[in-house]
Amino acid sequence: MDTETGDIRAVKFTSSRQGDSPLLPELPAQFPGDEEVATVTADGAYDTRRCHAAIIAHGAHAGIPIRRNGRA
Repeated sequence: MDTETGDIRAVKFTSSRQGDSPLLPELPAQFPGDEEVATVTADGAYDTRRCHAAIIAHGAHAGIPIRRNGRA
């Protein structure tokens, strides 16, 4: 979501059988190539190495809290 305009910038729907976090690495492909992503904010379900790697690869900051059973 664009915090300045409130526009949704990327979306992917999942079934109840599918987890959400495995799809996060696919979301940046929905942005135009010249569009910068500064921060990706998500809940603790997205606190995975794969999600963090995808966010870093896109040059963004991850605003994701550590999962309840996670470690800093």
